[in-house]
Amino acid sequence: MQKKDELGVLIETGPQDWQIFQRGDDDTATIELAGRWVTGEPYRKAVVAVRLARESDGEAVSRSLQWVRATTSRAGTWKVKLQGVPAGGLYRIETMLQLDDGPVERGQRGDMVHHIGVGDVWVITGQSNAEGHGKSPVPDAPELGVHMFRANGEWALATHPLGDSTQTKYPPNRLGSNPSHSPWLVFGKTLRAELGLPIGLIPASLGGSPLSAWTRGVDGVLFDNMLRYVEDAGGGVRGVVWYQGESDASVPQLKDYRRNFKRFVADLRKCFGNAQLPVITTQLNRWVGEPNVAGDAGWEGMRELQRQLAGTMRHVVLLSTLDLGLSDVIHTNSLGNITIGQRAASAALGAVYDRDVKFRHPDCVAARRKSAKRIELQFDHVDERLHYESMIPDEFPFVVRDAKGDVPVAGWSIPKTDRFEIRLGRALSGTAVVIGAPTTFPPSVVPQDVSGHRPMLAFTQKVE
Repeated sequence: MQKKDELGVLIETGPQDWQIFQRGDDDTATIELAGRWVTGEPYRKAVVAVRLARESDGEAVSRSLQWVRATTSRAGTWKVKLQGVPAGGLYRIETMLQLDDGPVERGQRGDMVHHIGVGDVWVITGQSNAEGHGKSPVPDAPELGVHMFRANGEWALATHPLGDSTQTKYPPNRLGSNPSHSPWLVFGKTLRAELGLPIGLIPASLGGSPLSAWTRGVDGVLFDNMLRYVEDAGGGVRGVVWYQGESDASVPQLKDYRRNFKRFVADLRKCFGNAQLPVITTQLNRWVGEPNVAGDAGWEGMRELQRQLAGTMRHVVLLSTLDLGLSDVIHTNSLGNITIGQRAASAALGAVYDRDVKFRHPDCVAARRKSAKRIELQFDHVDERLHYESMIPDEFPFVVRDAKGDVPVAGWSIPKTDRFEIRLGRALSGTAVVIGAPTTFPPSVVPQDVSGHRPMLAFTQKVE
C-alpha cells in the first residue's frame, strides 16, 4: 500500500523512531509533529489527537499528554506541539482520528513513533581514533536508551561500528575504510546508567582529518558537515567529545593548532548556543614508526599543547591514554577504547553533571631543581598518591634534557603524595626540561594516581 492510500492519521514531519531529544534547562523537551488525515467515512467534525505513552507499560506519560488535540483543518492537514515532555523514556507517540466527538477508543487509526527519549545528546568529532578502530573482539553490546543518529540520516539503536557510512547522506566524512570498535558506546551506556536518562550519540568524525577541516575560516568542511548532522538529528546538543591531533603532530603546525583549536571550540559554542558547552578531549596515545627526531618533537609538542589548552580553556577536559594498547601502528585497541569511554564518562559526570567523582589525571605543574643532580616534579589532581614503585617498567617514563643533551637518570623516588623526584647521573648544565612520556612511542607504564589508577598526562616542563 502506498502512503497516499492509507487511511487515518499520517505523520509526515516530526520525530523518528529511536530519536533522542536534547532536554532543556527545565528537564523537558518540546516535540512537534504534522501531517495529513484521511477518512473514508462521512463526518461533520474531524480532530486529530496525539498521545505520548511509556513503551514499558503503555500508560500515558502525564495527564497533559493524554490525547492532545492537534490543530486540524478540513483540508486534511494537522499539526501539534507536545510541550513539557519530561526527561526520560523510552516513549511512543500514538495518533488517532476522532470523528464527530466519538469516543477515543473507537477513533480511526493513526501512525506511531516508537522508542523515543528525552535526555542528552553528545557529538563525536575528530579523526580515526574518534571513529574507533579497535579490532579485537570485546563485550560491548547495544542497550536500549543509548541511540545514535546514523550516516543514512536515521536514528537507530547505537551499535558498533558507530561510524558506519552505509548509504551516507553526509559525503564529506564518508570513510575510506570501515571503522570497528570505538570508545563512545560504553561512554553512552555509562552515562545512561549513572544519570537514568536516554543518551543520543551523533558520530561525525573522519579518519586522517586535520584540525583545519574542522576550523571555519581555514577550511571547515567537516565542521559544517557536523552541523548538518546535528540539525537533521534534531538540533540539540549537550556536549562534544574530540579525539584528534595525529595529523597535526609536527612542530611547524603547532602554532596554528593552538589558534585553530580555540576557534573550533568558540564556533562550537556559538553554533550550539551554549557559551559553556563542554568539550571532552583525548591526549594522543602513541604511534609505532621509525625513530625520528622531528616526529618525536612533533608528538611531544602536540601532547603538551593539548595539556596547555585543556588547562587554560574553560569547560575543556583532557583524558590520558598513555597506558592503553594499540590494535595496529596508531589506533587504540578495543580494550583501550573501553577505558577511554569509561574515562570520558567520568569526565562528563564530574565536569558537566557536577557529580563528586574522580576524573582528572595527575598533571605536572612544576619541575624544580632541588640540587645540581636532583629534580622534583609537582603534580596537581592527585586524589590519594602517585603510584609507580611496584609497576616494574621496562623504560623510565621521563627524559631530562639540558644544554648538553639527554641527562642520565640515576634513580627516582616519591617523597610526597603529589611529588616525583628524579636523581641525575650528572649535574644539570644550562636550561633544562623534563618530558613526561617522550617520543612518538612513550613507555606505557607511567606514574598514576593510585586512587582510580588514572595515568598522568604527558607533559613538557621547563626546570625552574
